[in-house]
Amino acid sequence: MNESTNQRIDELITQARAGDQHALGELLESYRKYLAFLARSQLHHHMRGKADPSDLVQEVGLAAHGNIADFRGETPEEFAAWLRGILSNVLAMQVRKYLGTGKRDPRLERALDQGLASASGFLHSELAADITSPSQQFARNEAFLQLAEGLEGLPEHYRQVIVLRHVEDLPFAEVARQMDRTVDSVEKLWVRALAQLKQTIGEGLDGD
Repeated sequence: MNESTNQRIDELITQARAGDQHALGELLESYRKYLAFLARSQLHHHMRGKADPSDLVQEVGLAAHGNIADFRGETPEEFAAWLRGILSNVLAMQVRKYLGTGKRDPRLERALDQGLASASGFLHSELAADITSPSQQFARNEAFLQLAEGLEGLPEHYRQVIVLRHVEDLPFAEVARQMDRTVDSVEKLWVRALAQLKQTIGEGLDGD
């Protein structure tokens, strides 16, 4: 994601706000893996993987097309926050459907909001900054999109250990319990996962 790509995202936000549906479609494609990562981070909690993140992302896209007039922001972060709110609503509906209840549950909605905020916060964290800065090509405010793309490209066990350790902020002992591994193996897996993530993102930069 080089400077021209960053400028393009800013342009697309302006065009989408003006009612350009093609620009909105291109913009949503840029955020697709960001949304998929956020959705995946919550599905194992609330639905035990009984939904496909890509289906949820598609629903978010449809809702965004229908409600773009409600978006009042201007920056990539503000657009991400707006999409995150839509995703939270989509997830809440899916969980209610999965549980067989049609009633809104404020506690569930708060838990989803907090979980999505934690996952998004990781993408903007100091650790994320370290991972996503092997090149000066990066514009800091859009780096979270590149990190999300890198995370979505990891093998599941690598992504899981990063989510449990950094999104859910669990100690290694609890990560090991949830992954049914020893603490030592989880610590080694975590090191390999971060190294693979950094390498993946570096290769993506080299290709830009």
